[in-house]
Amino acid sequence: MRHSTYRVMILLCAFILLLSGCGFRDIDLRLFVVSIGVDVSEKGPNVNRYSFKMAIPTGDPKSGEVKSLTVTQESESIAEAIRQVKSKVDKELDFGHCRAVLYGEAYARRSIRSIQDWTVRRRDIQLLMFPAVAIPTAEAVLKIQPPTERVAGNALVLAISEDGTESPFITRTFAFDLNRKMREIGEDPVMPVITTEGNVLNIDRAALMDKERVKLILNPEDTRLYNMLDRRDIRTNLRTRRDGEILEMNVEHSKARYKIIDGSDGQGEIRYTIRLSGTLEEKQMEEQMTLEELKKIEEAFSQELSKDVTRLLKKIQETGLDPLGFGLRYAGTHWNNDTEMQDWERLYPQIKFTVKVRTKIKSNFFKR
Repeated sequence: MRHSTYRVMILLCAFILLLSGCGFRDIDLRLFVVSIGVDVSEKGPNVNRYSFKMAIPTGDPKSGEVKSLTVTQESESIAEAIRQVKSKVDKELDFGHCRAVLYGEAYARRSIRSIQDWTVRRRDIQLLMFPAVAIPTAEAVLKIQPPTERVAGNALVLAISEDGTESPFITRTFAFDLNRKMREIGEDPVMPVITTEGNVLNIDRAALMDKERVKLILNPEDTRLYNMLDRRDIRTNLRTRRDGEILEMNVEHSKARYKIIDGSDGQGEIRYTIRLSGTLEEKQMEEQMTLEELKKIEEAFSQELSKDVTRLLKKIQETGLDPLGFGLRYAGTHWNNDTEMQDWERLYPQIKFTVKVRTKIKSNFFKR
């Protein structure tokens, strides 16, 4: 019995020694892919240009030494491109720290469905990664290394995730949420747009999509309004004019709600209520204001924002897109599951928008 026990232990030890180290790479034998870019290729409609930005580990991240490598490969599929890129580097590719996937504008206006599906299926890519549209190309954006970057590829992620900065122009989108909206009935996906200005990344626009491609890119002002309507409590500034004077309001809190009203004439109405509170940050008039003048300024801000929001809603309506999820709300508040979405598709193109804004300016700088 004792000899048989020894034999079993020896065999177990032999198996453990054989299994140890199989398929494992130490950290110094890995290249961490932190972001991926996808662009169209001139070689043909079925060939794409894939870019992989890799962070090279350093001893001390606080030393300010940033090392990265961007490798580009053209292929008909991203899986094949990864296999080919492996022959160009001396270490194993690790996608566990990949936090961003960028779609070049030309590619995003075709279809992102195949790459988005790949990011969901890939076993070592997190669903918390951030997709975005890159202008002019994803490769050009990935090669930008801002002076403030301390970890390779981290400046891009800190910006689009709003972990490092908070901007009313950035529309944060997660990969899992983009994937959901690409399949959801009654709500269309939105992605932030990244452009380059020298050695700086600029993220101040949003791309509205149908279920697989970009249809409209909003300008910065419309992007700020969209983020406000998307039920986000954003901090921003608003401008208006009164008697030829420019007034700037610092918005500290904002809240936007809406109701879908079924009209008796079959047209329907979406009633938006927006509440703003903040301070009057800048004014050109030198005279001290009275309480009555402050009320008039609040009304001027309310009328200006109401006009701009109505214009934006009609602009989105003309494209047939629904990034704010009006259709999803309509389906959730109506009970005829067989025809409710057909009713909404008939109602949405002609629905009426009514926007009511209530502005409250907190200030002690006026005459009583």
